[in-house]
Amino acid sequence: KALHSAENNEHYYYPQLHKHPSLCTVAEHIPRYCYALFELSVKMKLTLMNRTNDYVQIVVVVFFTSTIFYKYSQRPSSQSCSISDNTKNQTKNLMTTRIALDVCTWKFDHYIQSSWEIYWHNNIDELQNHVCSTLGNPDQIQNSIQALERIITLQRSVFNGTLILNVDELFSKMVYRLECVNNHSRHLITQNIKPLIGFLRDPLTICPNISSTVGNSVFDNIDFALQSKRFLLLAPSAPYENVALTSPIPPWLGSMDGQKILIDIGSSLFNELEDTRKIGAAISSRWFYEYFKNISLKFDRVIAFEQGPRNPKIFSQQLPADLLPIYTFINVAVEPFGKFNPWKILERVAKPNDYVIVKLDIDVSNVEKDFIEQILKNEVWLSLIDEMFFEMHVNVKEMESYWGVGLDSLKDAYNLFSKLRQNGIRMHSWP
Repeated sequence: KALHSAENNEHYYYPQLHKHPSLCTVAEHIPRYCYALFELSVKMKLTLMNRTNDYVQIVVVVFFTSTIFYKYSQRPSSQSCSISDNTKNQTKNLMTTRIALDVCTWKFDHYIQSSWEIYWHNNIDELQNHVCSTLGNPDQIQNSIQALERIITLQRSVFNGTLILNVDELFSKMVYRLECVNNHSRHLITQNIKPLIGFLRDPLTICPNISSTVGNSVFDNIDFALQSKRFLLLAPSAPYENVALTSPIPPWLGSMDGQKILIDIGSSLFNELEDTRKIGAAISSRWFYEYFKNISLKFDRVIAFEQGPRNPKIFSQQLPADLLPIYTFINVAVEPFGKFNPWKILERVAKPNDYVIVKLDIDVSNVEKDFIEQILKNEVWLSLIDEMFFEMHVNVKEMESYWGVGLDSLKDAYNLFSKLRQNGIRMHSWP
C-alpha cells in the first residue's frame, strides 16, 4: 500500500511517515529487509533468474522502496522518525549498487571514424592507384609508425584502464551504451579500433619504397612481412573510456560467464605445413591461440573449417594439449546453404553473452561475399559476432601477383568494412 501511494503521489506518502509511529518503524526496517534480501539473492546466485518476471519485480520493489526511504531520510522532517545511521547507510549502499542490480543491457550505439580514416575513406577513389605513394608521405609515415607502436604495445596484455594517449586520436571508435530498465539512463563508452587506411593491412610492409625511409625499430622481428599481423587490435587489448572494468572481456562484447569462441573459416593446419614444424604466415587458429595465451586468456571453443584435405593424425599431433579437448576440425568446404553453413553452426553453439571471433579467408571471393551478406541480413547472426577478420581480395596493382585482377575496388572494401562496423561488428582486414 505504501509503495502504491508513493508511486501514484509521492508527496502524499512522505508526510504520513512522521505522523504515524508505525510507519516510522517501517521506515527503519524495510531498507534493512531489502538489503538482506539483496545479499541472500547474491548468495543464492539469483535462482529466480529463470523466472524473469519474478526477478524483475523483486529488483523493482527493492530499489523503489530504497529510493523512497533514502529520499525521506534526507528530509528535515525525517528526524522525527529517528531513522538510524545504519539504516541510512545500508539504503545508500543499495542505491549506489543500483546499476549492478538493475536490469541493464549493453548495446552497440554507433561507429566513429578517426580523422585519419576519414581522409582515406573520402579520397579512396583518387588514391586507388596511388596507395604506396600516399603512404610514403611524411605525415602518413608518422601516423603509421605511431599507430603501429601503440598497437604492438597493446597486443602484449589486456587493457587495464590506463590513461588514453594522444596517439589514440588516430584510432576509430566503437561506441556502446548501457541501458537500464529502472534507471532510464544511457551510459556511453568508446573503445579503440584500428583505422581503415591504406590497403587495410599493416601500412609499412606492402610498399617497397617505405622500408627505406623509416627507422628499423618498426621492422624488427617481422616474419612474413606481407602477412604481418602487427596492425590487428583485438577487443581485450583495445583502450576504452568512461568505464572501469574488472573483466578481461569487455561486458559489451561478452559476460564473465560467457564462452570465448573462435570460428576459423579457412584454417589450414595448426602449424600450416604437414612436412615441417615451420609456422607459416597463413596460420590463423594458432595466431589467435597464442595472442590469447600471451594475455592470459583461453578459448572455450574453437571450430575450424578447411576445404583442402589434411592428414588427421598430423593435425591432431600439432594441437597443444590444452586446445585438443575444445577444438573441432571440419575438413570440408563451407557452403552458403546446407549443414556446413558456418553461421547456422554458430547459432547452435553461441549465445548473446559469448565473445565470438570469426575469421573468414577461403580465397573464393563470391562465396565469401555471400557469407558477409548473410550476416548483414540476419540480425541473430549479426548480434552473435563480436569481432571479424576477413581478407577481401581487391583490384590493386601491389597485390596483383597474389590476388590477380579482381572486380572489387578498395572503395568496395572500405564501404563493406565500414558497414559491418556500423552494425556493431569489430571488423578487421585479415592479412
